[in-house]
Amino acid sequence: MNIHLAKNIIIYSICLLLIYYVYMLFHIGDILAYIFKLVLPIIIAIFIHFLLEPIINYFSINIKRQIVVIYLYLTFGVLALIIAYFILPNIMDQCMICYEIFSSHYNDIHPIIRSIYSFLDKYQLIDYLMNIISNVSQSVIYWISNIALSLGISFYLSYDNMHLIESLVFHIPFSKQSLYMQALKRIKLVTYRFMKSMLLDFICFYLLCLIPFYFIDQQMFYIIAFFLAVTNLIPYIGPYIGGLPIIIYEYFMDMNLGYTSFIAIVVLQYLESSYLQPYLFSKYVRIHPIILFIGLALFGDLCGIIGMVFSPLFLSYMMIIYDLCQQLRLHDKVKSIVFHQHT
Repeated sequence: MNIHLAKNIIIYSICLLLIYYVYMLFHIGDILAYIFKLVLPIIIAIFIHFLLEPIINYFSINIKRQIVVIYLYLTFGVLALIIAYFILPNIMDQCMICYEIFSSHYNDIHPIIRSIYSFLDKYQLIDYLMNIISNVSQSVIYWISNIALSLGISFYLSYDNMHLIESLVFHIPFSKQSLYMQALKRIKLVTYRFMKSMLLDFICFYLLCLIPFYFIDQQMFYIIAFFLAVTNLIPYIGPYIGGLPIIIYEYFMDMNLGYTSFIAIVVLQYLESSYLQPYLFSKYVRIHPIILFIGLALFGDLCGIIGMVFSPLFLSYMMIIYDLCQQLRLHDKVKSIVFHQHT
């Protein structure tokens, strides 16, 4: 038994070394990255079409499908214009005001925050953080352009009602089609529940944030609530990504507002994480926190903030695909192929 295990370890190690050598020699990584950039808009378009299909089917019961698709994508376009021409410039102006206040009232800032800033500036961590922000900005622009192109492609997919995935299933041998169709139905069900839960969570948390921040900052309360609701969609780390900038911003505006914002965000996050999120997401997300953190890191590195938001859904897809592979016994087939090749 030990000899057989040792042989398998040696064989797999040699195979991995050969694969790594070929990968580095022929620059396969660069080729795959180039191909991925080319097909990325198509992948995003299929994913958007897949996400919107339950909504389109729901409203298509009483309304013609093409009309539903046109109105839905027009709504996306109007929302994008509102964000681009009204919300983003306002946010940039407030950031500049915050920076001017910080520069002119540096000596009046709380000693703890001033010492943290001095420490970061001393070890040039401020420049490192600015480089990260610059890279994030470039990544956001890159993803916005890809999503805009993908929306155009997904519009035609939804308008023509092209069920690409279902048509591909019919090219699979008939004996295996039922397993693939069951997995596809599970994916659709999980997607529908995820989108429904995420939308309800976003709306409810946005309304919750409007109440306290209307009294804290009447000029920016709707933007602050929107920012907190969007970042809150990221599991676990989202509240910190959204909460800390708001607390710092309000602190620079007024020290008391900073403390009040901190208390308000803590209370809101407690209500959302203890009551709202378990009620909405417990029906479909049953993933161990450690696996979810790994998924956040993996999909966040591949797809940025969008990957982090949809990481629970992607992990659910992977679990369904893993179950499908077990039902098809792919592992045993691969093992038998490798075994016969070396016998």
